[in-house]
Amino acid sequence: MSDTPPERPGAAGSVSWQAFDRSEEKGETAAPGEKAGDAAASVHPAAFMALSQEAGTGGPQSIEFLRDVEVELTAELGTARMQIKHILGLRPGSVVELNRLAGEPVDIMVNKTLIARGEVVVVDEKFAIRVVEIVPPERRLGSG
Repeated sequence: MSDTPPERPGAAGSVSWQAFDRSEEKGETAAPGEKAGDAAASVHPAAFMALSQEAGTGGPQSIEFLRDVEVELTAELGTARMQIKHILGLRPGSVVELNRLAGEPVDIMVNKTLIARGEVVVVDEKFAIRVVEIVPPERRLGSG
């Protein structure tokens, strides 16, 4: 194999990387595709195409297309802060006190955003949550 790197394909006025490497050795710097010592690079403002609205999409869109999107729903019974030495001491039968009172509503969260509060119930031998309060959107926006 040759030690000569290939030229970069598709560059207008291609310059071999070998030429670029030699200019660095001389202390000259140039961007790839330019020769060191050339005139300053030409700078142009970015040009973007205008965004256009397609017919029928100008107004508020229905959320129907989101109905099949899965999100994570979590019911938080409570939390506790513990030192690692206490966590390492946990054994079967250990009791961890949470920051909630018995009977206090649990938080119902969707993707870590509080959306409602509810009470723990048992349905067919499984835990469930009965929604007792929906969090208003004003309060919901501040909790994310």
